[in-house]
Amino acid sequence: MKDYFPEGFACPDCNMDLFDPAMYTILNLGREKFGRPIILNSACRCDVWNAHVNGAAKSAHRIGPDGKCHAADIRVLSDITRAILHKIFYDLGIRRFECSDAHLHIDNAVWLPTPLLKSITFAIVPEG
Repeated sequence: MKDYFPEGFACPDCNMDLFDPAMYTILNLGREKFGRPIILNSACRCDVWNAHVNGAAKSAHRIGPDGKCHAADIRVLSDITRAILHKIFYDLGIRRFECSDAHLHIDNAVWLPTPLLKSITFAIVPEG
């Protein structure tokens, strides 16, 4: 399988990169199915960076009980792209999603409640 994320998933504050290998595989498979680049807004976060971005105290971006980070925020520009990516990652086994105007959060943090219920209603944005 091709590695679409050779730069890794390091924290912007401290460069910690303890990303879950299973999630890494899921992201690469998702990128392969999507057929276009996937840009990540966020992946691993240390406590300092998580606080800086107002992340949740029990965020899957932080180190979990297994010593790994389990979340990625994928940049999206339209409802169409968000829906396509949601379907791709759902088919790959992801069950925790969060939506915003700027990203689609996915994670495989099995110790956190499923599903992640935070979402918003989007204005229609043209694809492109």
